[in-house]
Amino acid sequence: MAMPSRGGITTINYDTIEKLYASYLPFIENGALFIPTNQQQQLGSQTFVAITLPNSSERMPLHGKVVWVNHRAQAQRPAGYALQLGKDEAGLRIKNEVDRLLAGHISSDKPTFTL
Repeated sequence: MAMPSRGGITTINYDTIEKLYASYLPFIENGALFIPTNQQQQLGSQTFVAITLPNSSERMPLHGKVVWVNHRAQAQRPAGYALQLGKDEAGLRIKNEVDRLLAGHISSDKPTFTL
């Protein structure tokens, strides 16, 4: 679950490949990451989070547009929203690292937090 930290910045730790896989939306242009949280967001709004990917302690900034919303948890899908990865340097860096970490997993038929 995403946690607001001091200063109001939401942070999310994708600590396993499985959690990252369940959170990734490869069908969105440039990809998107699902942020499990009870914080409400509107489709199309811009927001900022800090993420940590598996096997890393680095917090990476992610500023993006909300492209998916689960208003409440249901059917083993948590409440939250997905942020589209940007085409800026930070967004491309995150996308490249996610694609590297999930190589061989993307075409899996395992359920995710969105589909």
